[in-house]
Amino acid sequence: MKSVALLDGGLGQEIYRRAMNVTSLLWSVAVMREQPDVVTDVHADFIRAGARTLTLNTYAATPTRLAREGLGDEIGAIHQRAFEVLERAIALTGADVDIAGCLPPLVGSYRSQPARTFEDLKSEFDILVKLQGGADVFLIETMTNSLEASAACAAAGESGKPFGVAFRLETDGKLRSGETLAEAVEAVKPFGPTAILLNCCDPEVISQAMPELAGLFPLTGGYANAFKTVEPMASGALVDELEARPDVSPGVYALQVKQWLEDGAGVVGGCCEITPEHISHLADVLTGEFNLVRFSELARS
Repeated sequence: MKSVALLDGGLGQEIYRRAMNVTSLLWSVAVMREQPDVVTDVHADFIRAGARTLTLNTYAATPTRLAREGLGDEIGAIHQRAFEVLERAIALTGADVDIAGCLPPLVGSYRSQPARTFEDLKSEFDILVKLQGGADVFLIETMTNSLEASAACAAAGESGKPFGVAFRLETDGKLRSGETLAEAVEAVKPFGPTAILLNCCDPEVISQAMPELAGLFPLTGGYANAFKTVEPMASGALVDELEARPDVSPGVYALQVKQWLEDGAGVVGGCCEITPEHISHLADVLTGEFNLVRFSELARS
């Protein structure tokens, strides 16, 4: 039976949705500072849904983004809090899961290549890797260009822990930088990622690209979002302005994910607007046909 790593869903968006009285460019990190129990509850719901790898709520907690909001001196405390709320959820559920450190775009999501050097980018990712040193694995997420992805891979690789790198594709099948998927894969291969993934794209975009990706790297996967469009946020707007697609139900999403698995994927989960209900249905559909495991277990196989 094929082993498949099942990630959680859209952690940040689920947290933000449950704490509707918080509006911030720091998104779910702002909720965690004010209402940490909301974050624990979301983690616990994803664990109960069947997720085997849970990501820390640190997507918006990069040095650049915290400094921009005047919270640069709180970066250590914020990352410590992220571990605490997830570890509380693990204790509540008694589950055996991986904690995944999160290495996101340093400035913000859906931007093109930053005007920074590889060394400058890597030094910031090094800080995040150190702050999340207690993680079992690392997930590099929503990468829109190979320069930033490579810098993140270099930092994650030095941890000695398994790591995946996930690219976001536009509807034309290319990265926002204009690079092709094949070019992006070639750029990160030398850093030895455990898996190369696609995330925060439309499910249909991942479905179209997965056969190609599976032919480019041994272990691949995907976790889609269910936004109508991300363009307002790409221009710097709050996530509040984004809308969910009503047509991406748990059943519809599971059909897309099964197609990715048939096309060679070995890591699946969900991104923004993919809820615990989606992950629960997905786990139910996949159980029996696949052996659902933690990301670190795939790295050892």
